[in-house]
Formats: sequence, structure tokens, C-alpha cells
Amino acid sequence: MTFRQRSLPLRLGLTAGIGLLLVGCGKHYWNKPGAGPSDFNRDSAECARENSVQMTANKDYGIVIADLYKLCLKARGWSRAQQLEPPPADWFRGIEDDGPMRFEPPASAPQPPPSSPTPRSDVPVTPAAAAELVGTWTGQLIRTSADARGGAPATLRIFEENSRLRGSLDVRGFDLKGSGDVVQSGQEVSLSGKFGQRGLPIAFTLVLNGSALEASGLAPNNTIYRLSLQKR
Repeated sequence: MTFRQRSLPLRLGLTAGIGLLLVGCGKHYWNKPGAGPSDFNRDSAECARENSVQMTANKDYGIVIADLYKLCLKARGWSRAQQLEPPPADWFRGIEDDGPMRFEPPASAPQPPPSSPTPRSDVPVTPAAAAELVGTWTGQLIRTSADARGGAPATLRIFEENSRLRGSLDVRGFDLKGSGDVVQSGQEVSLSGKFGQRGLPIAFTLVLNGSALEASGLAPNNTIYRLSLQKR
């Protein structure tokens, strides 16, 4: 066997290894046929705001839940793929991990003439308004804080009580058992109550995604709680 013959497998191996290394080094970007930078910036900002745990009263600052943000962009027709640097044209970098973000004020829309009183926000949800939420949901709770991350089995039961909806949460291994009202503020539905022996006030934002129920909440100690549940 000649030296050239012996070195051929080595060269092929190095080529394959370099190719895999380059693929592994690529970052993820988003693309939508026919969409440009302004389209992505608008959809990204709206998905971030809609899928965040608000930390201020005027909702201009919050912690974005990355998995829900990505589901939102996919629902709007965007696809996510790994690209080498620099990325091709019309591929845009989005949010990859949970983290705090300051939101730009949403674009103001023309106000219609007043016709009837605006419905009051933060009101209890009636069973007829969210019947698909009623039932027992089981799955996982993920807890993320500045110094720790962990998960545990969780059960959320949503039921009717005195013509309103209530939610009861039980998490195995975590001190987070508690209950509260299922309330609506604008288009957002949340479970607000006190949880654990310390009575932590937490408002979980509820999002139905097909047969799955996703929820996220922020405790006063800046710990993020995320629920990923299926109806039993």
C-alpha cells in the first residue's frame, strides 16, 4: 500500500470531522418565505411580549419563556434552522433562552368610537368561557432560579366552583401546593393564587397548544416556574 493510499482514509475522516464541527458551530436563525427584517422584528417582539412573565405593572419588562416564544413564531409561519456564519439573507436571529427583556411599546392603533363600556379586566373566568380548561392535567413542572434548575411531576386540576373556575396545583417533591382563581385580563388567562407553605403569590399564564397546556409564572424571589401538561 502506497503512502497516498494510506493517507486517503485519514483525509476523508478529517473532512467529515471538519464538516460536523462546522455544522455544530452554527447558530439557529428564523426564516419565512417572502418576509423581511421588519416582519420578523414585529412578530418576534409580539411573541416575546405574549409569552413572558411580566415583572412591572406597565408590562414593559418581563422574562421571556423561550419555548413558548418559539412555538408562537412557528404558529406565525416562521421556520427555525441552524446556519453557518454569516447567515443567508432573510434569516434572522431570535431569542434562544429564557431571560429578561425590555419591551418596546406596542404600535398604537386607531381607536374606534366608544360604543359600550369596556369589560372589566382581571375578572373570574366563567366555566362557559374556558370549558376546554376544565379537567385534570398532569405533566412536569420545571423550576429555574439564579442558582438552580430542577423538575418534578405536577398535577393541575381546574374545576367549577360557585359559577367560576378554580385551579388546584400539586407538585411532588416541591413545596408548591396551592390553589387560586382562573382569571382573565384582556386576552390573557391566568391562574392566580398563593402556593406552598410560605404562600408565594404567583400568577401562572395559561396557554393551550393543541392538546397540551403550557403555563409559566414568576415568584417574588425571581424563580421561574413552568408547567408542561397533558389532559388526563
